[in-house]
Amino acid sequence: MVFIYLIFVSQPAFSQIPKEQFGTDSSAFKQEFINYLKIRSISGNEFSAGCYLQEIGKKYGLFQECLNCTDTSINIALSLYPLSSKKPNLIFLSHIDVVSASDSIEWRFSPFSATQTDSDIVARGALDAKGLTFMQLGGLLAFKKKNGGLDLPFNVTVLAVCGEETGGFRGAKVLVENHMDLLLPWAVFGEGGSGVTRVVPSKPNQQVFGIAVAEKVNLWLKLDLKFNSFGHGAAPPSSYVNKDMMKALHKLGQVEGRIEFHTTTKRMFRYLGEMEGGFKGWVLKHIHWKIFRPVVRKFMDREPVFSSILQNTAVLTNMFNPPGPPNQISTRATAFLDCRLLPETKIKKFIREIKYGLIEPRFKISIINECPAADESSPDLNEYTFFAKAIEETFPGAKTAPILFPASSDNNYFRQFGIPTYGITPVLMSRSDLESIHGPNERITYHSFWKGMEVYSRFLDLATGMKPKIYFIPIGNR
Repeated sequence: MVFIYLIFVSQPAFSQIPKEQFGTDSSAFKQEFINYLKIRSISGNEFSAGCYLQEIGKKYGLFQECLNCTDTSINIALSLYPLSSKKPNLIFLSHIDVVSASDSIEWRFSPFSATQTDSDIVARGALDAKGLTFMQLGGLLAFKKKNGGLDLPFNVTVLAVCGEETGGFRGAKVLVENHMDLLLPWAVFGEGGSGVTRVVPSKPNQQVFGIAVAEKVNLWLKLDLKFNSFGHGAAPPSSYVNKDMMKALHKLGQVEGRIEFHTTTKRMFRYLGEMEGGFKGWVLKHIHWKIFRPVVRKFMDREPVFSSILQNTAVLTNMFNPPGPPNQISTRATAFLDCRLLPETKIKKFIREIKYGLIEPRFKISIINECPAADESSPDLNEYTFFAKAIEETFPGAKTAPILFPASSDNNYFRQFGIPTYGITPVLMSRSDLESIHGPNERITYHSFWKGMEVYSRFLDLATGMKPKIYFIPIGNR
């Protein structure tokens, strides 16, 4: 889920990419990607897509493992060496599942047709995250072509999991609980930030790639309000369920979130300040000072992404009543809140604040989804530095910076164990590309697709100069 945007760049077609650049014929690899996009792997229905990935791995001579595989659950590991070799493992993490495309009437083409234009491929999952999977796979194949005959001291695994869009319970959560003795992560690189421009005030064209070293915690809440009142719509009482639900949610919407600068966001602004220089750069470095709060608040009102990294959010995503005729006043209303919490937020305290904000004691609040929190951000180890270098070599003149990812992903399942985990989709996107994620006309440009592969390929070349390490050893192996 990429939340950062930048200006659109000219995009070369696949035919402009030299054959064999990534250890395989480019046109064949493109077609395999298109075939993958055509599989309707909506969350809960990933099995066919997972089996397809396994066949692709077999075709290119990668070792395949199918983990926690049932009719509704499948996680595919495609590795340079067998997982049984017990080598420290660089894991490229992505997910097989996609969100639905119920808004297909708004699409230029059918969401699962993977239609090609002169500059891009339009399909659900093109960016989130089937495109990421194939970028990682292409980078691994290029590395395999150059180093396939060597016995390296580390493994590389493309790990495509299921259920990420619904909390990761059938995918990443199961893997970290039951298969860490096989995976033995050295470092994990999953989805997260991407390239941006217009974040350095005096240098609007400066490309800045945000690498997520921390992310917000996902918390889904269910709100239930139930009480009896006059039931006929012709004689409405002064208080009834839907009226009180709307009043309470309106009150909740008026509760202004507190601005909080996490350690990671302070570092991010220091990096941006250094890029800017001068007085404006000094302000950016010290933007967390209270004296600058009015400026921060004004900018937050203009930029939702900026706002989301500096405060906890609670978004009303759905509300409904039990079925009934239009003239019947319901006695029960249910609403769902998608909450994204900053690291170190105490969940019980946050829920108490939500209940207080509703100003309605009859509400019952229950947690329906809570992803793990990682209190510590991933440090800037060589694993981070070398990936940043791969980006800067692939995009000459670009800069990199550590960021707090304003959404939640499977990364925290690994980060919670102290495993160096970084979130990055190494592509440049226009704002319209960004808006297409989880929306109509999701697409990936050909240029982004190949550049992303190049980043992973260059990173693996650099990784051969690092000393591999297993940061988390399962209890049975200690």
